[in-house]
Amino acid sequence: IAEMAIPAAATQNRMERNNLLAQSDWTQMADCPLSDDDKAEWAAYRTLLRDLPTNSSWPMLEKDDWPDAP
Repeated sequence: IAEMAIPAAATQNRMERNNLLAQSDWTQMADCPLSDDDKAEWAAYRTLLRDLPTNSSWPMLEKDDWPDAP
């Protein structure tokens, strides 16, 4: 792995993670139509997204390292 690829991968992964978080913001709003159980599933997914930088593969993540949306 080229040393310059690591910062680029970290930047790209943070951008993708932030985009996924933004796309799921609605699931945590007070007026969200989801059930409490569904909201909890989305909250857990969002926690996994936020925790991605602690993944042992960071920043060279594989597809399987990313959590699946509920």
